[in-house]
Amino acid sequence: MAMKFTPVSVSNPAFVKQKRRAAQGNLDWLSRALADFGDKEPLNLSYILLVGGNDTLSWRLRTAQSHLRFDLLPSYWTSAVLLKLHKQGLEKSTVIHVPLIQPGEGLFATERNGVVESRLADFDDAGVWKNIALIALPVPQKDVLAQLEQFERGRGYVDALEHVLRWLAFAWGVARTPNPIHDGIGLPSACMLEALFAAAGMDITPGLETRASSPEAIWATALYWYNYYEINQRTPPKGRFFTPHDYDITDGK
Repeated sequence: MAMKFTPVSVSNPAFVKQKRRAAQGNLDWLSRALADFGDKEPLNLSYILLVGGNDTLSWRLRTAQSHLRFDLLPSYWTSAVLLKLHKQGLEKSTVIHVPLIQPGEGLFATERNGVVESRLADFDDAGVWKNIALIALPVPQKDVLAQLEQFERGRGYVDALEHVLRWLAFAWGVARTPNPIHDGIGLPSACMLEALFAAAGMDITPGLETRASSPEAIWATALYWYNYYEINQRTPPKGRFFTPHDYDITDGK
């Protein structure tokens, strides 16, 4: 069935650029973003954090996602993670994601479908994670987190570890592995987010298969496909972003 919505030329008015202040870390930037949202009960929402790094692995991932953009320019984003907001503030908050570099301790990766819970502070360094966006979605955080165990045990639905291996092989240039995007293999953390939100009753990239998701697809939907939510009588996402890092490509801008 065809989708009854189209992307719009005007970006989401609730998705606003928020510059990073001089010498400000990403936790401070996030604190400003949350305060600017003005929600009295922030845990009644769920939050996706997009980050874009400037290392070689990030360059490979960001360039691979350029095929999802009409201008073919590199994506701003390395990864999309779930911000698990703690009621006592960002200092105690964590992120849930499926990193390409899996930790060597704790449960074996197959027992958790690659899912890792890390400190939010790991993404604080604005010199490493230069690009940042926070997307707030109208689903209670507890409803999204309630789906996590099912994803960890449900490799038959989305095998996140297959995605990890395909992306690492591509990023490392192993055996002429092609861009996974062309085979409908999304970045694993983005696929996890798709599955969690879908199970909680919200489609974060309408019309896109769960296993094909990516940070770029989540970003584009929040920014330009927000009328889908209005048409379906849902509250559109809102967000704050800052994207100072690109690859100095002037053609096509």
